[in-house]
Amino acid sequence: MEAASFIEGLYALADENYRQKLFGFGIPAEHAIGVRMPDLRNYLKPFKNDKALAEALFESDIHEAKMAAGLIYPYKELSPEKADYLMTPLYSWDLVDQYCSNLFAKTSFAKELPYLWSPLPGEFNRRAGIVMIACLSMKQKKMPDADFLPYLDLIKEYIEDDRNFVKKAHSWALRTLGKRSLWLNEQVVTYIQKHWQEENGRFAYWAAGDAYRELCDPIQIARLKEKAAR
Repeated sequence: MEAASFIEGLYALADENYRQKLFGFGIPAEHAIGVRMPDLRNYLKPFKNDKALAEALFESDIHEAKMAAGLIYPYKELSPEKADYLMTPLYSWDLVDQYCSNLFAKTSFAKELPYLWSPLPGEFNRRAGIVMIACLSMKQKKMPDADFLPYLDLIKEYIEDDRNFVKKAHSWALRTLGKRSLWLNEQVVTYIQKHWQEENGRFAYWAAGDAYRELCDPIQIARLKEKAAR
């Protein structure tokens, strides 16, 4: 399918009231037309793995078209250089999160991306690097828990970045790691206490405290113990 025809179909799904709500979600809506994610996912099913279409949609200024590109692109055909090309211009948290979860995290080189992208200065570029840690924790089921520990040092290196979408990414990464297993929970909680908890019990950074509270929740601990006992 040509990109123009695909985009025409997107307009048929657009809802102006929803487009206006995007501002409240922290998503720049200047180029959005207001297609809800469930509708977008359903619409693009016939076009999965259409590389040519994905590349054409990525160059569109329409938010939902750019989102669709990341959901359509065949991950097995993605190179590290192409991943950089796709990640660099992403301008919103929802684009970053969907690309990381549905495309970048599935690649053979996914484990290296946090180290490559977290040092980048742009808010959404750095978010991509940190979010990759959370996505790897969720997607890489066979990856040994111990292999995730080095990512804690990477988080530590950039946790002072207080920009909204970066600090939220740090919290998400810490929480996701700590909910992967009881052992990792203990490792993450201990790391937070050692590096970021102050003598008065407060935390040096918002992300550390936000993650610590959730990871120490008795309900969360009980779930992890139940999982470990299976």
